Parts: sequence; C-alpha cells; structure tokens
Amino acid sequence: MFINIFKVTSPGVIEEFIDAIDLDDKSVLVKVDTMAICKADIRYFLGNRDINVLNHKYPLAPIHEAVGHVIKDPTGTFKPGDKVILVPNSVDENYYTDKANRRCFRKDLGDNYYQKATFRSSTADGFLRNFYACSPDLLVKYEDADPSIAVFSELLSVAHAAIRRIDFNEVEKMALFGDGIMAYIVYIMLVNNYPNLDLIVFGIDDNKLACFKKAKIAKANEYKGDKFDTLIECVGGKFSETAINQMIDLAIPGADLILMGVSEDKVQINTRVILDKGLALKGVTRSNKSDFEFVAKMLKNKEVVNDLSIMVLSKNKINSVNDIYKCFDSDINNKTLIGKNLMIW
Repeated sequence: MFINIFKVTSPGVIEEFIDAIDLDDKSVLVKVDTMAICKADIRYFLGNRDINVLNHKYPLAPIHEAVGHVIKDPTGTFKPGDKVILVPNSVDENYYTDKANRRCFRKDLGDNYYQKATFRSSTADGFLRNFYACSPDLLVKYEDADPSIAVFSELLSVAHAAIRRIDFNEVEKMALFGDGIMAYIVYIMLVNNYPNLDLIVFGIDDNKLACFKKAKIAKANEYKGDKFDTLIECVGGKFSETAINQMIDLAIPGADLILMGVSEDKVQINTRVILDKGLALKGVTRSNKSDFEFVAKMLKNKEVVNDLSIMVLSKNKINSVNDIYKCFDSDINNKTLIGKNLMIW
C-alpha cells in the first residue's frame, strides 16, 4: 500500500514522499486523524540541534503526538472505526535480555528509559502521514473524547511517567516550575488525580499562570513561604539552569527533584547545596504503553477534557505541504498562549 508521508529534509524544508507500507496479518492499518507539533519537532524543523546530529536524522518525518482510527485489523484486537492513540515508543527483543536494562523493569521506570528504544520523530519516522501500519501493541483504544482532545495523550503520558517517579505517601508540599505547555499538562495530571495535593506553580508569565486555576501560583524570586519536599521542573532550554537552582534553594533536606525540561546545552547547578541537603535528582523522558493506558481512562473524565480544551488554539485541515508550514509557523510564533495549533487530515 502506498501512503503520503512528509519529512523534514533540511532546516526549514518539508517535502512530501510516497512510501510503501507492508500490510501483513500482524499489522493494524490506521488512518491518522489528528496531530500536534512538539517542541522537539520544531527543533528539527528549524535545525536547532547539533549539525552532526541533524545530518544523521534528515530526512525525518516529524510528529509523535497523534491519534487515528482503525481501518483494518487482521489480528482481531481492534474493530474498524475504533479510535486509537498512536504510541511512539517501542523496544526490540534485546530490551528483555540486556542486563543494562535491569532497573528499567522497576515500576517507576519502564522501557521508555531503554537506550536503544525506537521513538517516532526521533530515531524513526514520525506520524506526519495519512496512514500508519503497526503492531496492535503500539495502539491504545480510547472512547469518549474528541480527537482534538485525545491528541494531547502523549503529553499526558509523559506527565504520568513523571508522577510514577514520586512516592506520594511522602509528599506534603509540592512545587511545579514552569508555566508552559508541559507544566500545564503535569498540572492537569496532578490536580485530577491528587485533588488534595498542596501544590504551588512557579512561573513568570501572569497570563499563562492564570490557566492554573486549581493550584496556588507564585514567582520564585518573590516567594517567602515554606519549602518543598517534592519539586518538578518543566522549564527546559536556557532557563532550566535558573529553575533548577531555584528548586535546589527551595527544597528541604532529602527532597526529590524531578527534571522534565529538555535543554540542548549543559547547565550549571549548585552541587554543593545538593550535597548539603542530600537531594535526589530524577530524570524523566518519554513514556510507555502503560502510561497511555492510564491516560485513555483519564479522557473519560469531563474535568480533564475541560482542562485540556483551552489547549486547542486552532484546528487546521491539511491538504498540502503549505498547510503544514502554516501550522509549524503558528506554533513557532506562539509565545503567549498555552496550547497548540492542531493538524487534521
């Protein structure tokens, strides 16, 4: 079967390709419906990564946030028309035998930490295509939500991967650093699963902070209250250094610091205070199928749907490369709103 797939071939250039996919008796054929652009997609599109890395990536189809519906499933796992979330992370058989992965089997980690995992739009072509064929293990069914809401499942799954790293029996006071999209998604995950949580969100943009209606908000340089036992960083980029050091200052001895923001550059942090306070730093990357299954259940919650609805900035019908360029440009130039400009086939 021939499909249309769109790839970034060099910085600022997206081209359409005709590709063939093999349909065997173990593969589910999915029509891709709705897609959202991630900051990682934007980095590849703009060429904002090391040139040696980019030379090994291009040409690369972006997008790892996508939902679709089943066209055909010879395995019998799904029915035609079933709405599904596309899982971008997959592992090979070596994952289960390589001793270097022995800690990945802990509940708080998982196969998303496997160093040789395949991840769509990074180490393999992403979902910017009209059809997709895969093993049924790489799909999760969802039911009630509109695709424009369900498309945020990948972000929610990463937030769930983060809270798996936290022992909530030991949490009394939590801080969330960041006022962007990822911070808002983590906030949704926290307030809808731990409604009695003592949570303060730290940010710099008053308009964005106003979206965090179910939590207290603060500016780190103005905060005078109690310190925290659990702190989550969702800043990333060049400002992650400032955020992490603020977290170190506001942490009590023995606190857990959960790091989620991606930075292309090395950051300097105050290791002296980390040692003095006995702090634990835990990294979070991507997610696995169990996280998506948790999210699929969350999508039945009307409060979650309402919280996610403000993130839909626009719905854009995609018919050509030019339509894709417009969506990328809209997300690149959005500096003030929490949300995304969705692409719909």
